[in-house]
Amino acid sequence: MHSPPRRVALGCGISQLINWGISFYMPGTFAGAISTQNGWSETLIYGGLTLAMLMMAALSPFTAALLTRFGGQRIVVTGTLLLVCGCLVMAQASSESLWLSAWVLMGIGMRLSLYDAVFAALVGIYGLSARPTISQITLLGGFASVLFWPFGGSLLQLMSWHNAVLVYAACGLLSALALCVIPNKKGQRTTQNKRARIPSHERPLAILYAAFVALMTFVSNGTSTHLPQLLASYGLPVTVGMLWGLGQTGSRGLEIFSGSRLTPVTLALCVSLLIPFCFLLALCGIFSPLTLIGFVLGYGAVNGLMTIVKATLPLQLFDRQQYAERTGLLLLPAQLLAAASPYSWAWLNNHIGGQNTLWLSLSLGLLIALLAFMMNRQLRLLTNNVEPQSSYP
Repeated sequence: MHSPPRRVALGCGISQLINWGISFYMPGTFAGAISTQNGWSETLIYGGLTLAMLMMAALSPFTAALLTRFGGQRIVVTGTLLLVCGCLVMAQASSESLWLSAWVLMGIGMRLSLYDAVFAALVGIYGLSARPTISQITLLGGFASVLFWPFGGSLLQLMSWHNAVLVYAACGLLSALALCVIPNKKGQRTTQNKRARIPSHERPLAILYAAFVALMTFVSNGTSTHLPQLLASYGLPVTVGMLWGLGQTGSRGLEIFSGSRLTPVTLALCVSLLIPFCFLLALCGIFSPLTLIGFVLGYGAVNGLMTIVKATLPLQLFDRQQYAERTGLLLLPAQLLAAASPYSWAWLNNHIGGQNTLWLSLSLGLLIALLAFMMNRQLRLLTNNVEPQSSYP
């Protein structure tokens, strides 16, 4: 298959930058202002994001069928417009019920317009040659926190959070226009595609992949959504959080400029080993703020590579023709844990403290590394007994 044109990577990258900024990163910027102006607890505010991620999980098993029936472009543009609608409802939210209703819309839009849906659409069109484009899209998408945390903070200096969310809605319209570069290719609607099942010899590998991505997502989402509060607890300005985004884009840039030489499984091993090291740096923040700055930059870099790992691993582990179906099913645990992560981190910080939460994160990082090693071993066993489904060695 031919490679995607550069305008596809640019348009999708700009869209991801905006879509992540106006959805996932919104509560981290606006939570304080919303709590002050409306008198709502931060648990409720972050509960909206939790509800959105539950909606993502509920929709996940059906995303492949939607992409096949309507085409990738229509689905991701529709998802982006749902984000816009969610922002518009949110801007009118004067009650808790309306706030949560807005996040239901946001959740549907997030599942149809963020990385997983875009990558599935591109793999369906371009096959294995979509990998470089996936990395390029994540490079631009990594600027979401770098731009939208300070952008949102600046808006709050000029207007109420309700009006700031309206500005976010306008940004969403620009995102929808940027997505018009994706060809609207529909898949073949066959019974085999609709009812694709994982062969028995691939199931251990599939379980390891699902568990690996789920734990990575849980730790990453919980850490990133509460990063501003973590920085504040150490007396550091929120602007230090920009290093997270710089780390994301820097690591993705290195992956692109290296020509994506590492296979996805090898990259997963490297990333998983860095996770506990980064949290060790964070724990040393009580001795020196510089180590916490190192954590923000380092874990941002790890988080940037996680996105590439999650998107490209199925290309090496499974049949690429079943990419959308497999990811729709296997990412379900990750989306459920992603839904629980903002609330879980808020609960942990309130009940056991920030330091103990970091210790728990380090322990989970060690478990993630173990899963990566087990996945690598299982793949080698499978490769020795079954002809591999992809062109990766």
